[in-house]
Formats: sequence, C-alpha cells, structure tokens
Amino acid sequence: MAQDTFKIFVEQLRDGHTEVLSGQLSPNFLEVKEEDLRFEDPVEVEGEAYLADNELIVHLNIKTLATLPCVICNQPVKVEEEIKNFYHAEPLENIKSGIYSLQGLIRESIVLDAPSFAECEGRCPQREDIAKYLKDPNKSIDSNSEDGYQPFADLDWDK
Repeated sequence: MAQDTFKIFVEQLRDGHTEVLSGQLSPNFLEVKEEDLRFEDPVEVEGEAYLADNELIVHLNIKTLATLPCVICNQPVKVEEEIKNFYHAEPLENIKSGIYSLQGLIRESIVLDAPSFAECEGRCPQREDIAKYLKDPNKSIDSNSEDGYQPFADLDWDK
C-alpha cells in the first residue's frame, strides 16, 4: 500500500462498488516527533470504502507498534496498537474534488489511540526496587466504612 492509496476516488465507488484497502504504510506519515512516543514499525491497514446514500463510509482495521518508555525503568517498550472495526462517515458534500485522503484520518486514529504509558513485559522486573514507594493494593483504607475513605472525618469543625 503506497502513499497514493491514501486516496479514495469517490466516482469509482458509484453503482455499489467497494474499494478494498490492504497493505503496509511507512510510519513516517504519522509525523510524531515526541521524545516519549515513537512509531518505527510499519502501519498495517485493512478495510474497505464504499458509498451509502450521500456519504463515503470507510471501515478500517489498523495495527502498528508504538515505542514509549517503561514507567518503571524508563527503557523503551514496544506496545501493540490495534484499532479494530474503525468506521468513519464523510458526507460527499465535504469532498469537493471527488478525492478523499485517508492520511489524516488514519494518523488521527493512531495518535489518539496511542497508550499513555507502558511497562516492560507487562510487569517490569525493576518493579520490586520501587515497591516500597508504591501503595499496597491489599491494604484498603477504612474498607469497613460504607461511605469509603473520609480524609476530613477527624477534623473538629466547631472551632
């Protein structure tokens, strides 16, 4: 799938035709130049485009790998990013030239779906080094109270 396949020619979809989209794209089109987020692996795109009434319907499955630092050890971690059954409807009146570019749509979907954080192997081996600074999930704060934790319950409001 070359960069030209970002384009859908609306006239070719008339009379019930469907355009099948399939291939790999270079991650360069994402233009992500963040210190803590990189896309170095190809973007796999599969899907279809067709017309329904006065709208262009795009149905995509997108898959790539995002690289970001581990929240524990700060080493780069590759995290799979998969967007399944993504649908987009674009009114034909917005497509003045008859050519619709998918580049912005795919880019926006990938960047918005990028993970906020990651951890090596799902559980960083260095986690034990910082365990003493983390809250113990087995200890619940005042779990017997129906109202939950009340941080200001001991304040004397009569003063």
